[in-house]
Amino acid sequence: MKNSFLILAVAILVAGCGADFEKPSSGELDKAVKSAVIEPCAADETLAVWCDFKNPEDLALTPDGGFLLATGFGGIPESMLNEMSIVELSTMRRRPVEILLAENTWGDSKCQRSSLDFSTHGLDINQRADGKYMVAVTNHLPKETVELFELLPTDSSWQLVWRGCAESPVIESGARQPMFNDVALSASGEFYATEMYNIKMPFDELLEAGVAGDDTGVVWYWSPNTGFQPVVGSKGSFPNGILINDAEDILYVNYWFSGKTIKLDIASGEVLATHRGGRADNLTLVNGSVWAAKHDMTIMEYVEGCPADLVNCFLPFSVHELDLNDLSEKNVWRFDSAIFGFGTVAMPVGESIWFGSAHGDRIARFDMSTGVSDGT
Repeated sequence: MKNSFLILAVAILVAGCGADFEKPSSGELDKAVKSAVIEPCAADETLAVWCDFKNPEDLALTPDGGFLLATGFGGIPESMLNEMSIVELSTMRRRPVEILLAENTWGDSKCQRSSLDFSTHGLDINQRADGKYMVAVTNHLPKETVELFELLPTDSSWQLVWRGCAESPVIESGARQPMFNDVALSASGEFYATEMYNIKMPFDELLEAGVAGDDTGVVWYWSPNTGFQPVVGSKGSFPNGILINDAEDILYVNYWFSGKTIKLDIASGEVLATHRGGRADNLTLVNGSVWAAKHDMTIMEYVEGCPADLVNCFLPFSVHELDLNDLSEKNVWRFDSAIFGFGTVAMPVGESIWFGSAHGDRIARFDMSTGVSDGT
């Protein structure tokens, strides 16, 4: 609709320049609006993809349901600066997210920022108890932090206002510092973040741990009063995606090396349910289900088949819609495509599922009505 208004505004402006100007017909306006839509850069029998991204590792839907916010993964172990993107779903137009710096009011007062340089990874959006929309992202540059923003609407999109950060703690006499992967926000502004591994660990040792399935990190809880505290029962092999339920008493956590998704009682540290099925990456909570993106390959298949200088990794992945109570499978879709792979997040919107990737220049859309699920 707003494209129609823009076209009409141009028409009025031109009309003032000459008496012979004719107002466009409704058919011409419809054609102009359709021409504003960005068509897919590729498509096959399963997926449609849009290009011009750089590692859109995690996705979140804006409160109005009209936009996808995407992080820009800078890689590990050596991270690079990258930008977050916002995509208007009605037109598929992508642009960098507008970010404004403000006073640190939501984070740790010792964590300060003077630039807009980021290397973002995991992402969450939640409405605070005061009604404001909060965004948290895990970030690797210039320091290892969780960055906190207020999400505000603009005339035609959304923008982020920086409201603070919390720096990853250096512990064990300097021998350990958590490298964060994903984050889950509570309504109070506190959060839970997954430590995929210790920054101090040599990367070849991390790969060895991955092959062996060894534990490499935990989930950390942060509040302004306590700082970072480990969550009992959360230790595992490469903690990855995380989400919190509406009651804020349950965490769902993915472990990439082992492929597990667990349901964790926060108060007791008891694992209430477990799902296995591929190397588990990000999680989303939509329509009363847990949606897990999982990679269907070995660690060495990824290391050897998708080197850092390769733009797109097309290794197969799967999406599991899981029951909130026992993590049983409601639906499973498997993807092995020549135009999109290594899907790291599944974000359902209506009858579609949107996928991001930590190793690619594109996002993808899957129409659930046209795909066959392996689920029961």
